[in-house]
Amino acid sequence: MGSRSLKSLLLALLLAAPLASAEPGSVQGEVRISVIGADGEPRPKEDRSGVVVYLTGYTEEPPAEVALMSQANKAFSPGVLPIVAGQKVEFLNKDVVLHNVFSRSVARKFDAGKNRPGEKYVETFKKTGIIDVYCDIHEQMVATLVVVPNRAFAVTDGDGRFVLRGVPPGRYPLFAVHRRDQQSDIARTEVVVEAGRASTATLTLVETRPDDTHLDKRGKKYTPRPDYTGPDR
Repeated sequence: MGSRSLKSLLLALLLAAPLASAEPGSVQGEVRISVIGADGEPRPKEDRSGVVVYLTGYTEEPPAEVALMSQANKAFSPGVLPIVAGQKVEFLNKDVVLHNVFSRSVARKFDAGKNRPGEKYVETFKKTGIIDVYCDIHEQMVATLVVVPNRAFAVTDGDGRFVLRGVPPGRYPLFAVHRRDQQSDIARTEVVVEAGRASTATLTLVETRPDDTHLDKRGKKYTPRPDYTGPDR
């Protein structure tokens, strides 16, 4: 091997060494929520659970695991569900009544149709976005899907704390989003992640009083409908 080739090889190895040794970092912190009351004054919210925190700037393959959003006691569980773009979600009716899960969101429109107790509907969500999920039979049922580009996401605990692990070193936009019926905007900041180190961040959401008002899957106001409990639809 000539001296020029040897120098080129050594230079390539030196340049590659930092990349090979760079290990993922993490992001930890809290989400603060201010609630705007009827008097227009902001007050800190005690329960800060159920906020999805995620970052963008790179993509990852979705997990093979099928995420679950069930219906029980005429409510969705969980009320907010983060998934990676391309991941499947199973909507399982664990209730004793009929449900019709649907969304009219710009990010993804779908209609599961009427599902009896024990039946399920599976949908793949290929694009990132925030998707409001409802039941066409029970107006009070509200949930949110947050479709993100990678696996660096978390859902806050009651104190608003979160940890994102396995983040490649770099500078990224960091977001926080609550269930959409809480009528809060998306909080945004930037975070710098260093190899093998934990970065910290604080995001603040301003939340008005909950508003569950929405239309049915036909774009019309809800009308009273009897619950299904028997063998016939």
